[in-house]
Amino acid sequence: MGLTTLTLPRLGETMEEAKVTLWLVAPGEAFARGDVLLEVETDKTVVEVPALTAGILQRQLVVPGEMVALDQPIAEVEVEGGVADAPATAQPVVSQATVAVRAQPVAARLPGERPMASPRARAAARRAGVALAMIAGTGRRGRITGADVARLGLAAANDGTVATAFGPMARKVLGAGGQGAPVILLHGLFDDGRGWRDLPDRLARAGHPVIVPDLPGHGDSAAQVADLDEAEAALAACLPATGPLVLAGHSLGAVLAVRLALRLGARVERLVLVAPAGLGPRIAQGFFDAMMQAETPEALGAALDMLGGGPVSDAVLTSELLRLQDRRPGMARLGAALAADGLQKLDVRAAIAGLSCPVTALFGLEDRVIDWTDCRGLPARAAIHLVGGAGHLPHLADPGLLLQILGAQDGAAPRIARARGGG
Repeated sequence: MGLTTLTLPRLGETMEEAKVTLWLVAPGEAFARGDVLLEVETDKTVVEVPALTAGILQRQLVVPGEMVALDQPIAEVEVEGGVADAPATAQPVVSQATVAVRAQPVAARLPGERPMASPRARAAARRAGVALAMIAGTGRRGRITGADVARLGLAAANDGTVATAFGPMARKVLGAGGQGAPVILLHGLFDDGRGWRDLPDRLARAGHPVIVPDLPGHGDSAAQVADLDEAEAALAACLPATGPLVLAGHSLGAVLAVRLALRLGARVERLVLVAPAGLGPRIAQGFFDAMMQAETPEALGAALDMLGGGPVSDAVLTSELLRLQDRRPGMARLGAALAADGLQKLDVRAAIAGLSCPVTALFGLEDRVIDWTDCRGLPARAAIHLVGGAGHLPHLADPGLLLQILGAQDGAAPRIARARGGG
């Protein structure tokens, strides 16, 4: 292994510079050939920069929001032999909205064996929410091609919605042929299923079936609900009718996960709460107001800054503002059920104490939306993880921790709570 400096490749004929919008590989994290390392914004579009050889990211030399000139250093990586493929040969993949699909199982691979796939296929599968392990490759020696992913997407294009009494509910299904209880990921109030980033795909790659619904009135869901009771019923209709489940929810999604756990009883193997609402009295009214009233990308950026998720590009802010404005009525209804005047209306502490399944909770020590000390409201048997330096998105600040809790790393969920960072 040797240390190599990666530079920004040319991603278009007229490109002379690009703005870094998002790193997908953290320092110290290993990556394979074809994995997407980061996203950048050029003068024409947002593109993904794939790795052209396997390695370990040692240091990020640029931060989100920073402009980088063509062929300038962007990272230091450790690769076999110390010589990386020439970055100028990288092929850009245009970022698109996620397509909801259900993957079909293929012949089993050895545990831990990574599917052979082209960089374009890996990027397309990530956008479509498809686990590569579930795709049959038609390329040389079984290599998965971009066409293989496209064919799967076409075959499953109508499998992304579920009819409920409240209207169609959009959901993304990954790793349908995986083993164990499906993991259900429920997002927060001002988000949608895409907010989990690459966590669903990483869970699916580890062999776990994953279902990621959009909450009613969010994302691609056409369901219209008046309150949390109806939201719970609509979500329940998205889930498998039988068998065990693992429920995980963020913020308001955590409240709905608790309610579903009560409804489903012994079917729930584990409940995972990420920056959960419903455990204490206070909530940041300023964040609610800013998200509901933002009418410019700048105003939305100021509101999102309270989440502690890092810089967001102007292009992403513009698209997110349009999405937010279109979905505000549904968000307002659920938000009104959650809190008013800076005080939470919901209290799920007694409900959690009455559950028989294991309960794990993650909190960011720099959370500006809820108070992390609300963790004191959890029962003594609950495992509590405090993520140092994280805000209201601790699962994005330390995705490896959530993956470990959900059993996608080291084989099983940890049994002992641990503090991450100070506090």
